[in-house]
Amino acid sequence: MNSIISKVSYLSGLVDGLEINKDTKEGKVLIEVVNVLKDMAQEISHISDSQKDMEEYIDAIDEDLSELQGGIYDDEYEPYEDVGDNFIQLKCPNCSDDVYVDKDLLGQREEITCPNCHNKMPLENCNCECGK
Repeated sequence: MNSIISKVSYLSGLVDGLEINKDTKEGKVLIEVVNVLKDMAQEISHISDSQKDMEEYIDAIDEDLSELQGGIYDDEYEPYEDVGDNFIQLKCPNCSDDVYVDKDLLGQREEITCPNCHNKMPLENCNCECGK
């Protein structure tokens, strides 16, 4: 990023060295163009710094979230292959993700929230022995 600021500074120095008459139309335009370039280079530098800070922050959040998910999902839902007799497998109508539901919940609720897409899943017509 410093190369853009350096180039604009160099260009500004060239314009100053040319001793351009600031009273002419062309002189006014050229000086304003250089001033706008300086402002743009500074703004781009600020945006670049902010983006780098944001990337670091997002990476840190992503790492923390991965640790939390690992702790939650590994302990509660592992293994998926052996869900046992007390669970049924449903397919979310919104995202087609497989959702495993405790059979005891089927008689108590009319819908559940999909853990993947967070949309409501109706439990009616689930095609299991719960009778819904």
